[in-house]
Amino acid sequence: MSVRNMYAALTAITVMAVAVVGCTNSGGAGATATTVREEPDITIAAVPSADLAGLYIAQDDGFFAREGLHVKIVKIASSKAIVADQLAGKIDLCAGAYMPYISAEAAGKKFAILAEGSVMTPGTRALLVPKGSSLSSIGRLAGQTVGMNATNSIGTLLVEAALEEAGVNPKSVHFKTDAAGFPTMAKELSEGTWDAAFFGEPYLTQGEEEYGENTLVDLDQGALTGLPISGYIVTGSWLKEHPGTAAAFAKAIEAAELAADTDPNEARAAMAESDHLPSTVTALMSIPEFPTGPVDETRIEREALDMLDFGFLPQRDSAEIRNGSLVKAMIPGN
Repeated sequence: MSVRNMYAALTAITVMAVAVVGCTNSGGAGATATTVREEPDITIAAVPSADLAGLYIAQDDGFFAREGLHVKIVKIASSKAIVADQLAGKIDLCAGAYMPYISAEAAGKKFAILAEGSVMTPGTRALLVPKGSSLSSIGRLAGQTVGMNATNSIGTLLVEAALEEAGVNPKSVHFKTDAAGFPTMAKELSEGTWDAAFFGEPYLTQGEEEYGENTLVDLDQGALTGLPISGYIVTGSWLKEHPGTAAAFAKAIEAAELAADTDPNEARAAMAESDHLPSTVTALMSIPEFPTGPVDETRIEREALDMLDFGFLPQRDSAEIRNGSLVKAMIPGN
């Protein structure tokens, strides 16, 4: 589909997005045209991963520019690391995992999901072991060390769920965080820093192709198969002040994710350029699903329920999570 046709198809969606975002009550009463302060220059903190290919397509292919947005992308190791900066007004928007924001919302903070980023598919999240490792199954990870891009994160949830399903107590595994995140982890794993490590694409394929590492377990399985992974998230106060900017951003991302879903090679090319990876990696990497259209409340609620069930949210929040009100408060227009 051509860029022109994509934009024509999205005109009606954008009109609705402006109306919805403009009247949202996330983080407070709906803002009006006379009280908002719009800002075309926005800074986005992003976790390097194939889940955010839509972000890089929007930047590289001019979708942001067409909406009058000037976007600066700052790469971070994990979305958990940037929550405090968003609350302090240092970062406008985060492109990363939902999990720390659901936790923050449960703790009384106010965040809004402007658009979905990705849904896990086979091969997009896995545990790797070094070349020549004696580890042959996840059931043998008790007492071993696993490298993570962040602890108490979406990766931790996925790994702990897989361990439990394999009959391994997650507390018997030592999780170690790499402050630099995915980009350096394949090299460190090959050097024996950990016994295994958690990866997302394209760094999963990088580990296999450049360092001969092997997949111990694909994490798109069991209870967490097809889990929503990432989205585009702002504070409730930022959304209240910038409804027009938020709507423009949502339109640009919608077009970019449609492009990624229509032609996966666009996603591969965007990651190759963004992360300076060779075609031997990006041509082989697995691609997640890139949702388009309104944020799917039911899909995000599923992640909150999984967080509760696996102990990543306190039971005191159980009623709010199980009745859907916690996630509902994070979706503009509710």
